[in-house]
Amino acid sequence: MDIQRDENYQKTVYKDDSTQQELNTPLKDDSGLSDEDQIFLNSVLSMVEDGSIDLYKPETLINQEVYGALDDKLKGAADLEAVNILASIRELKDLKENGFENTFQMKNLVERVHNTKKRIEQEKGDIFII
Repeated sequence: MDIQRDENYQKTVYKDDSTQQELNTPLKDDSGLSDEDQIFLNSVLSMVEDGSIDLYKPETLINQEVYGALDDKLKGAADLEAVNILASIRELKDLKENGFENTFQMKNLVERVHNTKKRIEQEKGDIFII
C-alpha cells in the first residue's frame, strides 16, 4: 500500500470547492431560537451596532460599577470570561451577517453566551452589560 498516493488522493477529493462549501455551511435548524434567546441576541447585536460593545475591547462588556467592587481573583475570572464572550459574539455577528441565523450553530452559540452570562453573574453579580 502506497501511503503517499492514498494521502494525495484523499486531499484531491476534499479540495473540490463545492464539497468544501457544503461541508462548511452550518446546518439549518427550522425550530429557530426561543423567544428569550432571540430577544437576547437582538439586544446584544444592537449594543454592538450602537457602539456600546466594542468586539475587540473586553472592558466595554463589563459593568464597571460591579467590577470595581470585586477582588483581584474575581476580576481576573471576569476578564477571562469577557474575552471568551466577545469571541462568541463576533461569531454570532458573522453568522447573522452571512445569512446563517436559523442554524444549529447560531442556536448553540446564543445559548452558550446566555448561559455563561447567567452562570458568571450568579457568582459575581450583574457584571456584564448584556
